[in-house]
Amino acid sequence: MTGLLIIICVGLLGACIAAAYVAHPSPAASGTEIHAPTRWSVPRRAVCRFGTYNVHSGKGTDGVRDIRRAAEVVRGVDVLALQELQAATHFRTRAQIEQLARILDLGWLFAPTRTRWFRDYRGNGLLSRFPATHWYREPLVDTSGHSFRVLTTVTVDFYGRTLWLLFTHLHPRLAREQQLATVLQRFSQYSPAILMGDLNTARDDPTLARALAQPDIVDAIRSALGDRDPLGRIDWILTKGLTVVSGGLTEVGISDHPYYWVDIEHPG
Repeated sequence: MTGLLIIICVGLLGACIAAAYVAHPSPAASGTEIHAPTRWSVPRRAVCRFGTYNVHSGKGTDGVRDIRRAAEVVRGVDVLALQELQAATHFRTRAQIEQLARILDLGWLFAPTRTRWFRDYRGNGLLSRFPATHWYREPLVDTSGHSFRVLTTVTVDFYGRTLWLLFTHLHPRLAREQQLATVLQRFSQYSPAILMGDLNTARDDPTLARALAQPDIVDAIRSALGDRDPLGRIDWILTKGLTVVSGGLTEVGISDHPYYWVDIEHPG
């Protein structure tokens, strides 16, 4: 009897571990605030800097994993969308987005894409000098069964106007076309608006090409970089109803993706 009980207990433990290991999609969620910095400090400059950065969980091309290094790369940004972030764990009490926010003293929002081990596991994030008035996270269609994706929409008060910020990270293959179509359709509903993220999509994709042909949609990175725009780029900043002044990129190193940023003229 004792042996049977041990077998049952071991079996139950194994089943629990197996269930905890499996990734599950994060559900839809919404709110009216993002986590605040020490003090909200809206920039009074003529332009504001918006960026997107796939940080590869803080792992650089040198094999070193340290999310704090990314803070020096993006220092000076006003609004930043990040992809491939790790959530807090039992061993790491703060999510990577919160670590960056504390270093840079910016407001922050974590948008988990999946849960694992009965907790948020991975996701995207937003850093902002502007307080939010509302945010909404929605799951995107998935056919992978494990690499789940979300689109997060945040509204901020941008010098007296409502600015819509959308950020995401699409799958490189499975269901990418459906995900991209949904993201672009949401983006088309708002103005002024900015879509930022790793779309895993190059310029020649038919769905993206149709969007870029719209007269009110600006490829902000191409507009800023011109001939310096990398061939086959898959990270994007699209704008509507805004004026792009300049921009730049930081090559791979701290991450396996470049950091892209654009300066946008504020309407004030």
